[in-house]
Amino acid sequence: MRNLPSLMILAPLLLACGNDEHVPAPQQEVPGEQTAANDALLPYRQLIGAWMDSTTSARFSCFEEWRALGDTALEGFGYGLAQGDTIYFEDLRLAQVDGEVVYFARISSQNDGQWVPFTAQPNGTDSLVFENPGHDFPQCITYVRNNAGGWDVLASGNEGGAERIEEFHFASRTAPM
Repeated sequence: MRNLPSLMILAPLLLACGNDEHVPAPQQEVPGEQTAANDALLPYRQLIGAWMDSTTSARFSCFEEWRALGDTALEGFGYGLAQGDTIYFEDLRLAQVDGEVVYFARISSQNDGQWVPFTAQPNGTDSLVFENPGHDFPQCITYVRNNAGGWDVLASGNEGGAERIEEFHFASRTAPM
């Protein structure tokens, strides 16, 4: 009978071992967590990386760099260099806003330094199209995956009554700036 107190202590512990409440539950999707099935930015994540265009102009080179900003956005920047001097710098962002993917660009010397939104349009797997018909220029920004694994980018639209296109040919850079 001396073992009875020990048994009284051990009994609840032994019973608890058979209780399913202490078994970890299988992995479940956390509400609000991004998965491939519900990640609206998934097609745009292929922009993540460092990109350089030194082929479009003999006078300057253009650069873009993108990174994930958590699960909800991509952020980046673009700039042009001519003989070591920065000729422009732009902040870039991609995010889901009111159920739509929106590409935002901001150049401090344009549009009063405000972000300009371009709404993503339906497209194929190798192209990303963003439009803002009310913007002065460009009204459309299109990224098309090229055969070398980079991006051909067109900034296009109507400026002052004439069609205008700026074209860039980005190749991957190994080291981000």
